[in-house]
Amino acid sequence: MGSSKMGLLFACGVGMALFAAGCADAEEETPERLDDVAQSLPLADRLAQCAQDPRVVAGLVSQNVCAGAGVFFNETFDGNGRTCGTCHPVANNTTLDVQFIRNLDQTNPNDPLFVFRQVPELAELETSDLLDDAAILENVDDFSDPTHRFVSRGVNHVLSLSTSIRADSGDGTTNPPAERTGWGGDGSSDGTLRGFLKDAVTQHFPKRLDRVPGVDFRLPTSQEEDVALAFQLSLGRLNELDLANVRLFDAEAEDGRQAFMDPNRGRCNVCHHNAGANFQDTGNNRNFDTGTRTKGSPVNGGTFGDEFLADGGFGGRGLTDPNFDATGIGFPNSYGNGTFNPPPLIEAADTPPFFHNNLQINERADPGINDAVTFYASTPFGFSPAAQELEQRFGTPLNLQPLDSLAIARFLRALNAAFNIDIAKQRLNAARVLVDRFANTRADVQQKLMELARVEIDDAIEVMAPMTLYPTAAQQLDLARAEIAQGLATTSASGRRNRIVNAISRVTTARSQFGQNITFVLGQGNLMY
Repeated sequence: MGSSKMGLLFACGVGMALFAAGCADAEEETPERLDDVAQSLPLADRLAQCAQDPRVVAGLVSQNVCAGAGVFFNETFDGNGRTCGTCHPVANNTTLDVQFIRNLDQTNPNDPLFVFRQVPELAELETSDLLDDAAILENVDDFSDPTHRFVSRGVNHVLSLSTSIRADSGDGTTNPPAERTGWGGDGSSDGTLRGFLKDAVTQHFPKRLDRVPGVDFRLPTSQEEDVALAFQLSLGRLNELDLANVRLFDAEAEDGRQAFMDPNRGRCNVCHHNAGANFQDTGNNRNFDTGTRTKGSPVNGGTFGDEFLADGGFGGRGLTDPNFDATGIGFPNSYGNGTFNPPPLIEAADTPPFFHNNLQINERADPGINDAVTFYASTPFGFSPAAQELEQRFGTPLNLQPLDSLAIARFLRALNAAFNIDIAKQRLNAARVLVDRFANTRADVQQKLMELARVEIDDAIEVMAPMTLYPTAAQQLDLARAEIAQGLATTSASGRRNRIVNAISRVTTARSQFGQNITFVLGQGNLMY
């Protein structure tokens, strides 16, 4: 946006002033905003922009959450051009997968995600795993030897963090982490999600691998850490389900719910209580060693001398030599204790790949949630410390049957699709509120919310399709997509509103097919991008 147009937009102000005749020109166009552009911007400017954001004016989003989204999606911290949103894109469930990366590489090969190909000083910022397996290079222990002492890990989604990061003191790994971040649960050097931001900037944003603050990037301010934390804690859902009271209208998915909770069938509910990320006995996130590290990881690792350096999970900071045999070779080849922290499962079906090392169990299978569930019938899990803990708890080894595995996967698909639909409806409802209040003023925000609602609808359809789950709901979702497409095509506020209302009706009908007591409390961060 040119300076005169930006000045006009700001001069129009907020509230009733948005409808003043003098704002007509601003209403006619979809302006390019500063907060649409990845750049380093003072937080005061972001807060000023957010004071005029229609979502804030309408009371849908707080000013701090809005500014935190600006920091998350658009702040480069004077680094190499990357933002948090580079690896956590809102339109891809805030994670990376192989297909997303390949599509991005074809459509925008100069995206900052690929800065290691563009800047010689950053040639070793990533490995081939980024393109091959959607895994990023992480110096999880320290930066003393960043091109050798590293691990490759999948990108955690950042949905529903408010439900999943409280550390469990019972697993012996909670000093210092008070909050679980990253796959090892110790991704933040100060043990908090708030402090994770500075570590992410240092890891992923540098102009050189020297990583000198003030030269290769700037560190976040305390206020930026505050608003980024507020935004992240407002993403996804804010509550846990009560699976004991949930009922699925699909018989096989309902059987999967029962298998998930049954100690004689799935035992999933112990470590993923209510299909979240928390341990059943405490309601907090506990690290486990499930044996994924021994299952022939597809990703690269660093080196220590002439030896391959594996991923040892939690721990490792301050160690000079490997201390843990992560792959069963008979001598220490990693830093850590072999434990990793569970992610929430409600969001799992459309956030592949799975596990810290993007492990696929059956190479001939589709790398989806069905394949991931089968890991718990595998030999590596059966011999793992986590499996032994379950055996001690229940008196017998877990014997996950193939039909139960399929039913559990179907159940998780049902939960994920319901979650997708609810976020789609949340975004459509927000778009309706905005068009009712502001008509065509900042129609770009309404349209983007509609587009992101369609993304969630597409996710729900994709999650359900492999198992032909809720076909009547899928038909309604297709009709909702068509309504959104027509709403996006119109320039009329009233026409857009009608299509939004119709789409809401369709997704509501679709959602009614799923079951009872599948109730998600959604965070306002879902309305940001």
